[in-house]
Amino acid sequence: MARLRLIGSNHRLAPPSLLERLSSRSERIQARLLELSEHGDIRGALLIVTCNRLEVLIELADDAAEIDQADLLGDDVPLRMCADEEAVDTLLAVTAGLHSMVFGEAQILGQVREAFRKSETLGLLSRRLQMLRTRLLPAARDLRRRVGLDHRPASVASMAVDQVIQAGKRIAIVGAGETGRLLMETLDRRHVRDVLVVNRSLPKADALARHFGGRSMSLADFQLQRPHLDAVIYAVHSDKPLLDCRGARGLHTVVDISQPSILTPELRSRSLAAGMPKVVSLDELSALSVEHERNYAETREVGVVEARALARRMWQELVSGRPDLGKVVDLHIEGALAELEQAFGSQLSHLDGPIRDQLRALMTKTAKRNAHIHIQDLKRLRVAR
Repeated sequence: MARLRLIGSNHRLAPPSLLERLSSRSERIQARLLELSEHGDIRGALLIVTCNRLEVLIELADDAAEIDQADLLGDDVPLRMCADEEAVDTLLAVTAGLHSMVFGEAQILGQVREAFRKSETLGLLSRRLQMLRTRLLPAARDLRRRVGLDHRPASVASMAVDQVIQAGKRIAIVGAGETGRLLMETLDRRHVRDVLVVNRSLPKADALARHFGGRSMSLADFQLQRPHLDAVIYAVHSDKPLLDCRGARGLHTVVDISQPSILTPELRSRSLAAGMPKVVSLDELSALSVEHERNYAETREVGVVEARALARRMWQELVSGRPDLGKVVDLHIEGALAELEQAFGSQLSHLDGPIRDQLRALMTKTAKRNAHIHIQDLKRLRVAR
């Protein structure tokens, strides 16, 4: 018997300040999930934490009581809970970017993939959640392709870059993780070069900076003696503030997309005051994203309908333990060819017809091979009725 519950909060339900509070509990939530698993109350769990949402997907044991939401996540943040097919539907839409703060952003795909990886490492990925993983990620990519989201590159990173390029060319990125890389890619597309990458680990900052022709600096050195800059984007995790009013003097713009915020409350409240920079937080970016989503309301509705149909099939497969293996092959081929056609319109636009046909044949062959590996994994993961 399949019993799935998706519990969490997001930017639609709570302001960034409350989401910060919730995300700060992620380690405690993870520890509680491990306890529930050890006691046999849950078969598996998945914890997804981003700058604008926290989601917990739980597979309950057959005879277990319902999860106490307040015990798991707290009672001071608005929460919503979805069950079974609705949980799969919501998670698919989230993974495809339909419910992101910036509609259609693609970063969430990698974040969900990483959440599955971490769950597996912790021993929290049940057989049914493994089966869900093998279907969810390809289905989300397919959904994005169907509704044209791959051609809408908006993201929190792109909105942050929009803010800093108005300030000047001397820009620093604090954080060399996935978001830091997205910021560097976005700046590179905007022809902004020589960006300073700052990170606690200098080798990690070096690697990212070299890839984009930038410079690097350790966070410790940056905090002691920051070079002259026009703008800084913070995308780093820290349990304590990294920038106050005194440290912000001399900057034109500061964008903070860290979760929790690394700015002192005083600095956040003094944006554009005398001698203070323009301070852009997730609150401001969230307001901008509302207008962005309004422009794509029709696309979102189409995506929601498509997601519901896909989720219904996925749920039926989870209940029966019998995945639609033929659909797996189709998804692999369609996804691979869609990415190739997108490349023909940009990086590979110089290739002629015969070479393009050869690449299509090669991609189809490779996709079928990958689908075969995928199918073998699914067969091993079949869940008994």
